[in-house]
This record gives sequence, C-alpha cells and structure tokens, in this order.
Amino acid sequence: MVVQEFGRDLQFLSRNAAKLARKLGEFEGNVEMLRDIVASRISGEAVDILLEELRKAIVVSKEYNDPVFRGDLERVFSNPAMIRIGRAGVNIMPQAMILAGTWGELEYGIEGARAVLGLGRLDRGKALEFWKQRIYRPAREGLKIPRRFKKNKSFYKGANKGERVVFDYQAYGFTKYGRTIATRKSFWGAKAPYWLWLNFGNEGKGKAYPSIKPTNFIAHAERRVSSLVEQRLFEITNEFTDAISREVELFLRNPQAYQPGQELDRFMLEGAEFRLGVTPTGELGVRRIG
Repeated sequence: MVVQEFGRDLQFLSRNAAKLARKLGEFEGNVEMLRDIVASRISGEAVDILLEELRKAIVVSKEYNDPVFRGDLERVFSNPAMIRIGRAGVNIMPQAMILAGTWGELEYGIEGARAVLGLGRLDRGKALEFWKQRIYRPAREGLKIPRRFKKNKSFYKGANKGERVVFDYQAYGFTKYGRTIATRKSFWGAKAPYWLWLNFGNEGKGKAYPSIKPTNFIAHAERRVSSLVEQRLFEITNEFTDAISREVELFLRNPQAYQPGQELDRFMLEGAEFRLGVTPTGELGVRRIG
C-alpha cells in the first residue's frame, strides 16, 4: 500500500512537473507574447544598435559621410518600427524596404533628377561622364579643371567684349551637385533609398559614380539585436519561473489542501497578467489573463 501511494505521488509530481515545463515551453513559444515582452524591453537598445551600425557604415563611406545624406539616414533608421521581432527572429531588411525605400524608388529619384536637370537627353554613357567630370569630381573631390572635356569658349567669355576669364568648374560643380541632390530628394520625399547603396554597394549595378563598396550594416545590426533578444529571453524565462516557484512548492507539499479552480497567485510580467491556479483535474495551471 505504501509503495502504491508513493507511486501515485510520484506520478502526480511528474504530471505537474511536465505540465509546468509545457507551460514554460508555451510561454517561450508564444510569438505574440515574445513580440510584446521582448520588443518592449529592447526597443531602445535595438534602435541604438542599428544606429551605431549605420554610423559605422557612414564613416567608412566617402559618399554618404556628408550631412546632406547622414541626417536623413539617421532620421529614417531611428524609427523603432524598423526592427521586427517574431517567429522568424529579428528582421530589419523588410522594414527598411518599406520605411527607407526600395531599389525602384532609388532609381525613380535618380532618373527624375536627370530629366529635370536636362541630362535625360544624353545617353547613359555621356550622362555619366558629364556627372563625373563636370559635377561630382569638382564638387566632392576638388577637381579644378576636367581633363576629358574640350574647353567651351562660351565658358571663358567675360562680361565685357573681348574679355576672357577662367571658368570656375568647382563653383559650377557645387551648384549643379546641390541642385541634383535636392531634386533627387524631392522625388524621394521622407525616404532615403540610397541606404541600399550604403548597405549593398553599387558595384555591378550598372554605370555609376562614385563606386561604393558594401558595408552590410543591416546584417551586422540584425546579428547584434538577435543576440540581445536571446539574452532577454533567458532573463524573462527566469523571471517567469521565479514568479511561480514559491506557490508551486507549497502546492506540491500538500496538494490535497487545494480545491479545483482555486487561484494560487496572480503576477505581472512586463505588463502582462498571469494566473496560477488549480485546474478542474486538481493539477497546476498557468494562464495569461491580461
């Protein structure tokens, strides 16, 4: 008889231990709960990580380490909605396409600016050469006189008859460069689709100048945020276990003292309310109630 009772007790304890383990498993596997609890905990830290990786990429990028680009990139990527946490893990890339811009939007702004500024009448090769030698290099690289262009006499006429002056290619380049970037941004609106070139580079994307190497800052940020999520999940699971451990211990010592449906405890965890109680079958149960 004693052996039978001891066996029943062991079975009861085993069932409850398995039930609690299963509940903890459900807790860890609940995507919505993870999204709410983990995202609320790491939202600020995750954005800081993303911005840190963005700024690292900007520093090593000759093209985008300029206030005219840097400010918009930081503004767009400081949006907490840029980071999604769910069953598939941490995803930034899909959100970046939505919030910062796509390849199509990038091309739309570039082609729109060419048309507005009159470069659309040139074929792509000539347009690229004009952009490189007459606009970009004088404006961004300090080129004083483009070597590949014949001197246009009209550029050297002074205000008075017979007067000749040296044409200021840098001033011309600065003016045209500023207008080009401003026009592109007018097509892009609040987005900054050039993040794609900063992340992936533009090598192999057709004719473009300057050549931009990939930084992969999105992938770096995703890996770091994923590590942060794992750390926080470990902490949350421990808190969840600690929150129910005392009442569980009391119940397992004397389960006959508890009635089916009896509530043992309620506790809050990151804004979510949980109920620990005795099920209709006389075993333990944990349920989220708010």
